[in-house]
Amino acid sequence: MIYEEKIRCKFVNASSCEIFDKNIKRISVNSKKNPISPYGNSKLMSHNLTKYFRDKKKLKTYNAILFNTESIHRHKDYLIPKICIAAINAKKYGKFTYFGNLNISREWNWCDEQTKYLIKFINKSPQDFILSNGKSFSAKQMLKFAFEYYKLDYKNYVRIHKRYLRKKDFLIKRSRYDLCLKRNKLIRKSKIYGKRIIYLIIKNYEKRKRNL
Repeated sequence: MIYEEKIRCKFVNASSCEIFDKNIKRISVNSKKNPISPYGNSKLMSHNLTKYFRDKKKLKTYNAILFNTESIHRHKDYLIPKICIAAINAKKYGKFTYFGNLNISREWNWCDEQTKYLIKFINKSPQDFILSNGKSFSAKQMLKFAFEYYKLDYKNYVRIHKRYLRKKDFLIKRSRYDLCLKRNKLIRKSKIYGKRIIYLIIKNYEKRKRNL
């Protein structure tokens, strides 16, 4: 529609780190694309289409390659909200929660910061860029942060169940986010990551004062 109607605008596609090969240790914009999930495949299709319109049709299009991005509005079935709710339920009811692989490691980002740097990138020339803070934590570390908020040991309230184990998954996913910043002469100073993300979400849930 933008191309056909000759609309003067910028178009940003929310691409994903899920489009890359699982064996890459540090993901850069030019790393091998080889998604392992239907979600990753769909994201790669939109990524390539966005790039096509930029390269061939000269539209001002951007691929923002997002690493895990959290907010207080994230659905509770996602891992970080689930971790926070598990800690709350352990404190309130002594309840157990079941998880899958806790050894996975991700760069967990905060939505407000991601948006701030997204705007900085789209004020540059059209391109593909990685949007992440480079701060890596395992699921186990994030669990520890959540339960320590209530002075609890997560090992007493968390169980592993094969039902929650993914057949295909990335064990560690890290970025070369710094290359994109350097190329665009930008500096990123993230203040919200790891423990702070966990605490912000827990405090928000506590304010809601309802069953989770």
